[in-house]
Amino acid sequence: MQARTPVATVQRDYYSLLGVHRSASADEIKLAYRKLAQRLHPDVSTSPQDGERFKEITVAYHVLRDAERRVRYDIEAMEADLDASERELNAAKEILANGYAAPAGSVPPVAPGPPASWERDFPEEDAAAAEPAGGLLGRLARRRAEQKAPAGYRTAGDAYEVVGEITFEEAVRGGTVTLTFTVPERTGNGGTREVERTVEVRLPKNAFAGQRLRLKGRGGRGEHGGPDGDLLVEIAYKRHRLFRVRDLDIWFYLPIAPWEAVLGAVVEIPTLEKPFRVRVPAGATSGQTFRLPGRGLPNPDGGRGDLLACLRVITPEHPTEAEKQLYLQLARQSRFNARRGFG
Repeated sequence: MQARTPVATVQRDYYSLLGVHRSASADEIKLAYRKLAQRLHPDVSTSPQDGERFKEITVAYHVLRDAERRVRYDIEAMEADLDASERELNAAKEILANGYAAPAGSVPPVAPGPPASWERDFPEEDAAAAEPAGGLLGRLARRRAEQKAPAGYRTAGDAYEVVGEITFEEAVRGGTVTLTFTVPERTGNGGTREVERTVEVRLPKNAFAGQRLRLKGRGGRGEHGGPDGDLLVEIAYKRHRLFRVRDLDIWFYLPIAPWEAVLGAVVEIPTLEKPFRVRVPAGATSGQTFRLPGRGLPNPDGGRGDLLACLRVITPEHPTEAEKQLYLQLARQSRFNARRGFG
């Protein structure tokens, strides 16, 4: 994973990513996301660029579909659209207003940040906590002010953002996962170098794609004794070897033998937790679907999507002579016509 270098803008234009107007309704946003997902989803397109864009539109959709998060995003975007020179001027005024002069022999202070009201307080424990949509602008402004601090003064480290890919199972059960990524680290001569970091992240149960977790003091190194910055981890899902995604639902093909389809059977199906037993009715056909409510992916609004198992009747690839004789006997005795509706 590659850390995102701090930039002046708060985040991508989620409306442009989805191709909708800022006044779009929730239904219009949902429709736009589904149309894009049908074209960009990794199950449909093998292009790496489409895969990255699919991640971006998924993050955008989860923000804009939630009324409260959408309002916070809109406010933050308007702040980010301020003229760059005006922001620089405000940062300089903030520095001058707080003052950097220190009495002789005293320890230089940490470069002051923006007013406390700009950013919600976070827990101080060394654990990942849910990151609200607001506050990033405050951190960017504080970081800019720190970068303007006179040489020799303690400066807090940069806040870095990385994408942390987790499995569906890890998202549901929570727990500790290990993530490895690279970040730019300042050198003593004023330059930067790429450094690999490995951190353990404690996931909450039912972590969802697009959720942002904050690790205090795991970002850029502070200078001259200043505190280290924070690390923001944005959750994304790894491609699953079995399950495919449809919104918050997951689905897969459940293979059954011809005799199980005819006679019925009790089969075990995988879920994101433990296996679940279902009864396949006699006379089942390919395409029949079982739905297990609440066994899908976590919903940002609470709860989970569903798990769908789509039956697929599978014939033996290499039948034995005895099996062939049984099928031959069945073909001779059965009156079943699979194409009876053709004419």
